[in-house]
Amino acid sequence: MASQTALLNWDDLRLVLAVAESGTISGAAAALRISHPTLSRRLRHIEQRLGARLFERTPSLCRPTEAGEEIRALAGRLREDIAALEGRIAGRDRSVSGPVRLTAPDAVADYLLPGMLAEICRDAPELTLELVVSNQVLSLAQRSADIALRVTDSPDPALRGRRVGTVAAAVYAETSLAATWPPGQADDRPWVGFDAALACTKLGTWVAAHVPDGGIRFRANTLLGAARAVRSGIGFGVLPCFVGGSIPELVQVEPPIPAVDQGLWLLVHPEIARIPRVRAACDALARRLKTAAPLLSGEA
Repeated sequence: MASQTALLNWDDLRLVLAVAESGTISGAAAALRISHPTLSRRLRHIEQRLGARLFERTPSLCRPTEAGEEIRALAGRLREDIAALEGRIAGRDRSVSGPVRLTAPDAVADYLLPGMLAEICRDAPELTLELVVSNQVLSLAQRSADIALRVTDSPDPALRGRRVGTVAAAVYAETSLAATWPPGQADDRPWVGFDAALACTKLGTWVAAHVPDGGIRFRANTLLGAARAVRSGIGFGVLPCFVGGSIPELVQVEPPIPAVDQGLWLLVHPEIARIPRVRAACDALARRLKTAAPLLSGEA
């Protein structure tokens, strides 16, 4: 029987919510940035205090019980309320100094942002930039980040943002490999493709439509992995021009492919957009991204 003094705090609710949303202990641990054993131990303690199982566990899935679903629903409502409160309070902050958290996918973080962020840190020492590298769409409403850079044609309409560029993509290859496969032998080329994680993206769809399965020598689940494979000479690959154009060992073997163009958006939550330091960081980043247009379009 559960103790009458057993209480749930926000950390407990947040943990249960993470497990329910990810469906796995490992996924929740990664989202909360704690170890798998720590999360498992804390979840067991919560269940022991409540005297109820919160999840039905299988080797591959954690499914909420009725009790777990009740806690998940409550935690979800509280998370939204807390995020809304934080946004309203943060919006009253008139200081231009302090931390600003930016999230961006790995390829953007590795090949596009480093120089820009270094310039902003140098020119605006009052700002403390925090970069969260993630290929998942982090929630700005939940304050997972203040600013998001996203490559998309359909940004979230609930967010305030501006299109700061067009991301083009083209076929690239390691220099010596490109020299051994003239354009007339395109059908016989070895290729670097994408696995299921990227199959539904514009790049993945183009590869599926234009490259025979037998030509795929390697599949990657991230753009960084694909870029490394192309750089090593495994095969030809379709890469964003800001990635392929930044790797000296690669040559662009064909013009950019118009069908795979996508917008680059700088997005903020409306409540957060009013904070001076966030607005200053957005403006500084937008100015530098505009100057990167030749690299983004493949003209550099």
